[in-house]
Parts: sequence; C-alpha cells; structure tokens
Amino acid sequence: AAHIADKSRPFAGVPDTLAELREAGCRLAVATNKPQDLSERLLAALSLAHLFDAVVGRDAAPRPKPHPSHLYHALELAGGEAPAVMVGDSATDLDAGRAAEIPVILVDYGYTPVPAHMLGADQVISRFDRLVPLVLSR
Repeated sequence: AAHIADKSRPFAGVPDTLAELREAGCRLAVATNKPQDLSERLLAALSLAHLFDAVVGRDAAPRPKPHPSHLYHALELAGGEAPAVMVGDSATDLDAGRAAEIPVILVDYGYTPVPAHMLGADQVISRFDRLVPLVLSR
C-alpha cells in the first residue's frame, strides 16, 4: 500500500479517453477483484479517481467477478443503467460481462494468459482511444 503506484502508470490514452467518455455523458465505474482500499488508493495516486462515478473492489461487491452481481452493483453505485458496456482485459472480465448480459470490449494488452482475441469478446482493441466510438455507438 505504501508503494501502490511506484511502478504503475496509466496505459497510453487512458486518462484522455476516460475524460472524453465522461464529457459525452457516460458514467464510469471500476469493478475489480482487487481489494477496495488498494483500488481507490491506486486510482488516486494515478490521478484517475475523479473520472469514475464508482469503484467496487472484490470486498465491496456482493460476489466477485465473474459473478454478474459485481457489475450490477458497480452500475447501481455509478447511477448508470442500460445500455452498459464491460471493458476489461481478461477472461474473468469477459465472463462477468456475459453473465450480466452486456457487451464486452477487451483490450489486447492485459495480463490474461489467453490472448484477448481468442476469448470471444464483442470487440478487441489495441488502443484505448478506440473505445470512444465503440461505446458511444451503443
């Protein structure tokens, strides 16, 4: 916790893309299987916390991902409603989105052992700024 962001940086385009989505009226939430406290600390240290309407760690969720209640809880706290999109980087994110019956967009630079393009997401992107037209079209 004392060194939460010593070696962490947002991927290219993430801060600007999140800001653009918010400016377009999107509500943004983090649904992570990391602990709530550490997730909030990391987002604050990276100057990203202000871009999210809600952050829900595994210990603040009714059940962790891939259970859909994790996503439903994050959506509720963010004040969002359908249409929603799950953006992630792993099979767990894909499974959570599928269980919640919402479209899933995966980035291909995550930490999953199976390449994102092999997981069966609705879309796979290599640059985070590609997210804007995909999300706004929904």
